[in-house]
Amino acid sequence: MKRIIWVIAGLFLLGAILSGCLREEQHDPQQISDQGYTAFIHVNVVPMTSESIIKDQTVLIEGDRIMAVGSGRSVIIPDKATIIDGEGAYLMPGLADMHMHTRQDWESEAWPVSPLILFLANGVTTIRDFGPSGEVLTYALEWREQIQAGTRVGPTIYASGKILFVSPLGDPQGLVRMNHDLGFDFLKLYSYLSPEDAGEALTTAMELEMYSAGHVPYAVGLENILTAGMDEIAHIEELLPEFVEIDRDKQLSPEEWLAYFIGSAMQQFDISAGFNETDFNHQNGDILARIIEQLRSAGAPVCTTMVVDDVIQIKLFQPQVFLERQENRYSPEGYLDLFRLGEEKHQRQFRGIEDLAAFKYGIDRWILAGLHQAGIPLLLATDSGTGGMGIVPGFSIHDELRILVENGFSPYEAISAGTVNAAKVIETMVGEGDFGTIEVGQRADLILLKNNPLEDVANIKDLHGVMAAGRWYSWEELAQMIALE
Repeated sequence: MKRIIWVIAGLFLLGAILSGCLREEQHDPQQISDQGYTAFIHVNVVPMTSESIIKDQTVLIEGDRIMAVGSGRSVIIPDKATIIDGEGAYLMPGLADMHMHTRQDWESEAWPVSPLILFLANGVTTIRDFGPSGEVLTYALEWREQIQAGTRVGPTIYASGKILFVSPLGDPQGLVRMNHDLGFDFLKLYSYLSPEDAGEALTTAMELEMYSAGHVPYAVGLENILTAGMDEIAHIEELLPEFVEIDRDKQLSPEEWLAYFIGSAMQQFDISAGFNETDFNHQNGDILARIIEQLRSAGAPVCTTMVVDDVIQIKLFQPQVFLERQENRYSPEGYLDLFRLGEEKHQRQFRGIEDLAAFKYGIDRWILAGLHQAGIPLLLATDSGTGGMGIVPGFSIHDELRILVENGFSPYEAISAGTVNAAKVIETMVGEGDFGTIEVGQRADLILLKNNPLEDVANIKDLHGVMAAGRWYSWEELAQMIALE
């Protein structure tokens, strides 16, 4: 059987060479998968290697890899291949949510539908877990293996392990080594670490060649955490403390740090007057320029997670609109009840200081635009999955794309944050960022769309189906998976 397959692969390569039309070299014919062949025909390819559309193409998939991309005449399709006729539809790379959280109870009765399936149903074929939540944190790694084996449905998972949350850690080096030895892909640091603990942890991570990302600890600051070796910033909002005068030598509990920071911001800024971008830029533009230079010098990308701010505005100022959001049907049990009682996380956090939430969103949008204009690598990310913020996995990726476009990104640039940029970071993190573009040899993570996503990112919501690591799910199948009784 293998010999027959090799012969077919050889004929395919010969035909492509003779035609002179094959866009890329073939994938190694010895890397055969039980998933067989799938061919998308008559599709308009959105390769994400450039801002372009390649019309009427055939894309041949072997197992979980893209084997060929070219015109119908240049690509020989094996007889037993599954054919998906795009009929002029648009084929783009699957999206990555580069900052989200898994929970061990995702497939319990607490959730109407597993978020793993919600991600796929929204075109998210890669997720990066910034902190599993459960009694045994390695469940996320087990899910990854099951998804790769085809015994569980879901996107490709990359994961951090136990979060380095608050000092004193006791044994920061030991915690880093534990995460590394368990097989987690990167290390996450949080806001409440001391300079000493953060420094020791990052030194150990660099010795182990373990990627690091996270919050900017209040006691450390951006410049120092980057100098210590942290590779990536977990949120746009983590840059906010750089604009607020705080005493980083204080030794406070997590609750005290947050209260101290909020109080300092309220004293420094006239929150009641609302955010005025021109005035704020005049007063703080030099600080943003310094932040940009620090990020550029360190080569540090930043996760966007702007949907967090966005949904907070809706919850605080348009509660009925929030309750009417269709995706809320997929929220975990009890969340909406808490919201109706006024006891949801952000309702409690901003009670009495609602204007601060609006002011903060203004600053975050201003920072986002500044980083984008300066060319700082930005990663599409939503902070979804916790179940406690009203950010529904999968659905939130479309909100994030919309927000980026509303703040100056072209559709291509917004999509790049969840494809090309994401793949580059995964390459740095684990040595293999083989997704995010439609090219030979890349992982077959694909979305088949009815309309052109480079004209409007909202078109990504309207899909014919999703391929995750070579496994095809038609919209009819996905709709059935997420259907509620």
